[in-house]
Amino acid sequence: MCTFNKNWLVIAIIVTCLCTEYNCQCTGGADCTSCTEACTGCGNCPNAHTCTNSKNCVKAYTCTGSENCVNALTCTGSTNCNKAMTCTNSKDCFEATTCTGSTNCYKATACTNSTGCPGS
Repeated sequence: MCTFNKNWLVIAIIVTCLCTEYNCQCTGGADCTSCTEACTGCGNCPNAHTCTNSKNCVKAYTCTGSENCVNALTCTGSTNCNKAMTCTNSKDCFEATTCTGSTNCYKATACTNSTGCPGS
């Protein structure tokens, strides 16, 4: 039993290293579904935490120049930033408290050159 546990530990370490070097960060490509950390210039990146110039970034926390960032907390030049708290030059910032050059900032307390801001 002890040997079995050691083998699984070694396998887990190898998989972690592979993920760090290969699957967690992607640059370019049409389908980057295996990327879990960062996508740059990807056509489909549904699992990454950070998206830059990518599409379908539904799980990203941070989006820059990306599309479909529905769960991002920070958006810069991105679209569908539905839950973002801070938006800069982005679209559909429904929950954002700070908006700069963005649209649909319905709950913003600080708005600069944005639309949909309360009291405007």
